[in-house]
Amino acid sequence: MKHLFAAALFLTVLIPGTLAAAGPPHIVMFLSDDHGIDFVGCYGNAAIQTPNIDALAAQGCLFTQMYAATPTCVPSRSVLYTGLYPARNGAMGNHTQTRPDVRSIPHHLRPLGYRVVLANKIHVQPAPAFPFEILKATLPANPDQPRRYREEGLDVAQVDQLLQEHQREHPDQPLCLILADNSPHVTWEKNRTYDPETLPLPPYVVDTPITRRAMANYWQDITTMDERVGRVVASLDRHGYADDTLLIYTTDQGAEWPRCKWTVYDTGIHVPFIIRWPGHIEPGTTNDALLSFVDMTPTLIDIAGGNPAAGLDGVSFLPILRGEQHRLHEVVFASHTRDGDMNVFPQRGVTDGRYKFVLNLLPENRFTTHFTMVPGIKESHYEVWKTWVEKAETDPETAHLVDLIVNHPAEEFYDTREDRYEMKNLIDDPAHAERIADMRSRLKDWMRDQQDPGLADPASSR
Repeated sequence: MKHLFAAALFLTVLIPGTLAAAGPPHIVMFLSDDHGIDFVGCYGNAAIQTPNIDALAAQGCLFTQMYAATPTCVPSRSVLYTGLYPARNGAMGNHTQTRPDVRSIPHHLRPLGYRVVLANKIHVQPAPAFPFEILKATLPANPDQPRRYREEGLDVAQVDQLLQEHQREHPDQPLCLILADNSPHVTWEKNRTYDPETLPLPPYVVDTPITRRAMANYWQDITTMDERVGRVVASLDRHGYADDTLLIYTTDQGAEWPRCKWTVYDTGIHVPFIIRWPGHIEPGTTNDALLSFVDMTPTLIDIAGGNPAAGLDGVSFLPILRGEQHRLHEVVFASHTRDGDMNVFPQRGVTDGRYKFVLNLLPENRFTTHFTMVPGIKESHYEVWKTWVEKAETDPETAHLVDLIVNHPAEEFYDTREDRYEMKNLIDDPAHAERIADMRSRLKDWMRDQQDPGLADPASSR
C-alpha cells in the first residue's frame, strides 16, 4: 500500500490577503472516532471507499504530519478543546475529567462573537470546563445493528436543521460547530460493501478468517461515516455556508486494533487532518508541517481574530497556513496512561515526524486492553484476539507479532520512514545513540515541565 504522506512536499496554502478582507469564518469540524490514517483513500489506501473525505482533500489541504497528543478518546478530545497536554489539563486517563478551572474553545471563541456548538458525542468533563451549546444529534438505535460501547452515530438531519436555523436567525454571527460522530468506534457496523478475502491487511494484524471479517466491518463503519461527511458538506452548500466556512475533517486517535489505539506508536496518534477553506486555501494542496492536537485551540482563536491565551501548550499554525513559515515544531509529544483498570501500560513519546522515542513507564506490565480481554463483541476484539494467540502457538511469525503487541521494553526507538509500523526497535543501535540521547532528554524535560506524575511514580499517572 502506497502512502501519499510518505513523499509529501510542503506547499503554501493560504491565498495572500484573504483572511483580513473576509473577516472571521464559520468553523465546522467533523470529528470521527478511532479512524486510523491507514484507512482513508486520500492518504494512500486505494481499496477503501471514502469518496467524501477524499473530495475534501481535493478541495482543500491534506496535512501529512498531524499528531494526536494521546491515543484514547477523553484525553485526546480534552487536548483538542483546551490547547493543554493531559498532565496540565488533568484528563490523563480515559473516562477521567479535566480540572474544573480549565478553559476550552467556548471560553475563547464566545467573546469573539462566535456561537459554539458541540453535536452528538460530548465525552469531556466537567461541564464548567466545556460550556458548549449541546446539539443532541444522535441517530436512534438500530435493532438490526446492536451497538456496544457507543451510540449509533451522528444524526445529520439535526445538523442540517441547526445550519438552516442559524443562517435564518443569526445571519451575521459566526458559528463554530463540532460534529462528533461515533464511527468507526466499536461496535462496528456489519459489512455490506467489502470482500473480506481481498482486503489488504496492515502488518500489525494477524491474518485469520475472523480478522478479515472484523476488518471488513471496520471498513464498513468508515464508509458509512464518510457518507455522513458528504451529507454535512451538502448541508453547508445548501444553506449558504460553503464560501465562508473553514471545514476540518479529523479523528480523535487511531484505529481500535492492537498496537494502534492505546499506544503512542504512529498507528495510535498519527491522524488524518484535512482543511477546506474556499478562497483561502488552494485546492489540492499538501502540507507536511509537524503539528499536534495541542495546537488546535490556539489556531482557532487566531483564525477567529483573537490572541491565543498565555499559558497554552499549543501554538497557532495560522502562520503555516499563510505561508509565513514552513515549520512550527521541531518535535511533538504524546502520552498514554490508562483506562481505569484497563490498558495499564503507560507510555510517553516524542517524535520529529520521522524518528520516535518511546518511554514505557511500567515495562513489566503486559498489553491488556478491551481488545484482548473483553469477550462478547461479535466478530471483534477478544473473539479476534484469541485466534491470534492460537495461531501463535504454531506459527513463529505470528508468535513474534503477538510478543511485540504484548511486551514493551523500557525504551524504544524507531525510524518511521524506514519502518512505518515501528516493528524494529533501534534503541541499542549505536548509529542512533546521539539522537536517542537527545530525544530521551527532550522527553524527560517535557515531562518535568508538565509536572507529569509518571516521572516520579509511574503507577500514579492516572
